[in-house]
Amino acid sequence: MTSDRLPDRRWPRGYRRLLAARVLLRSYFFVPFIVLYARDIGVSLGTLLAVEAFFSALVVVVDVPVGVIADRIGPRQALIIGASAEAAAALLLALTAHPAVLWSVQPLFALALALTQGADSGLAGALLREGGQPERFERAERILQSSSLGWNAAVFALASLLSLKGFATTFLATAVVQLFAVVLLCTLPDARTSFADAADRLTPRTWLRRLRAALQESRSLRLDLLAMVLTGTAFSVLLYLVPAYLVASGIDEHLTGAATAVISLAAAGVGYLLPGSWNLRITVVLAAVGALLFVLPYAAAALLAGVLVQAGQARLVPRFRAQTMADLGSWGEASAMSVVTTTASVGFAVLAPVLGLLTDTLRPTGLAVLCTVLLLGAGITMTERLHRGDGPEVAARRKEDRMTAEEAA
Repeated sequence: MTSDRLPDRRWPRGYRRLLAARVLLRSYFFVPFIVLYARDIGVSLGTLLAVEAFFSALVVVVDVPVGVIADRIGPRQALIIGASAEAAAALLLALTAHPAVLWSVQPLFALALALTQGADSGLAGALLREGGQPERFERAERILQSSSLGWNAAVFALASLLSLKGFATTFLATAVVQLFAVVLLCTLPDARTSFADAADRLTPRTWLRRLRAALQESRSLRLDLLAMVLTGTAFSVLLYLVPAYLVASGIDEHLTGAATAVISLAAAGVGYLLPGSWNLRITVVLAAVGALLFVLPYAAAALLAGVLVQAGQARLVPRFRAQTMADLGSWGEASAMSVVTTTASVGFAVLAPVLGLLTDTLRPTGLAVLCTVLLLGAGITMTERLHRGDGPEVAARRKEDRMTAEEAA
């Protein structure tokens, strides 16, 4: 068994503060109570899923263009803007509990996600590169995932206490922590992408054209993105339904935050301790088993299911980010990381409009089975990738050589 601990070397300047800021940016106190908050303001589960579909569709539309902009203005500036937008959206929901506000703040949330979830990894990659440690990126991302789960255990436990004063207070707490993260981000060095000059010359249209060409040439990249779509869709659906599963298993609704805290803390340990030598297909299968356990109406089964799903996500996301950074990072780190966010959102954006109907027809039990199928499909895709063709960089060189040969002829 290989160790996942980082070598005993000093972090690059500012990296520890960035890690702290990234963890704070994931402090969503409202996650365990979003379904209950929506219910209290007159929004059904089906309508809430439609709202989240609207949000995911916005992310898909703006993610890559915003990632390109983040590379142009600098990932630190993009993070500050994104965190400020998220704080503003959460504050609006805390102060004005109305269905129309829930719809109207989705563009702010989408902008915030597009900026922060691409730029934070991009800035991390830039700092590691400047510190001469680019090979530590995947391991560092795994540390982030486990740290975020551990921190969120405290966040969700506190959210349960806040919910006694009203579910809207969880949005207020989120806004406060986001603003604190903004203050921390202002102290970071302004590291730029590894190909800043090239990135500055790329427009969103040019970047998308390059991505399309890479997808046409590289079978492995297509398989990677398909796996990200399948897992991202399953994880997104389960994220919003976990509170419903917990309540259905007999846990009091005000204790869903505490139950989610237990899940996050256990998942942080499991995700960090899973052997690094394990094939990721095993991790996907474990996540699929977790999704299937949600069909059982027992609290212990729901808690175990949450642990397996979140631990699987904590292991898979860093690998996807590292692979995408290796394939597309030469065009701008933040832009490359935006592709990961987009693929995680596109499936949910397509599926969520009919999730209300699926919820009424299949019930949450049927949706758990659907997520299990999606995760198993991702496992099959990963198996197929073992027999992949050349990566994007090799495929691009092959295409260039072919074009050169044709010109010479």
